Amino acid sequence: MMFSANRIITVQQPTSRTALLTQLADSLLADGLVKPSFLAGVLAREASYPTGIFMETHSIAIPHTEFEHVNHTGFAIAINRAGVEFHRTDEPDSVVTPALVVMMAIDPTCEKVAIIQSLFALLADADRVNEIVTMPAEAMAKLFTESVSTG
Repeated sequence: MMFSANRIITVQQPTSRTALLTQLADSLLADGLVKPSFLAGVLAREASYPTGIFMETHSIAIPHTEFEHVNHTGFAIAINRAGVEFHRTDEPDSVVTPALVVMMAIDPTCEKVAIIQSLFALLADADRVNEIVTMPAEAMAKLFTESVSTG
């Protein structure tokens, strides 16, 4: 299952970006979707190519790494109520506080561009994101499953 309520977390308490990413990666690993090397790949990529995305009215983050660390396509989501900051993709010296962090594990059979485009379509509107972060985990998993195209 690409999206699962079991891989949706709410981060309430102050924590580090690394701890948040570790929690998301661990949920993907527990479901067998990624290899043990996945977290190290995500952290290395985040250091070189940050994934915080400023969208004028709000921010999101879409951490990921290369497909050699992935067994099967899947996603883990964090509702970021703790204010964990991510460096921006377009301005790495600046940070954003994404409302949602969507960790992607994409295997080579899926089209990464189609997935990212469908995520952007779903998460482009601030009001929609504000609605999504209040949904129960099951409803959020269903919405993402229906909205995200794998190509």
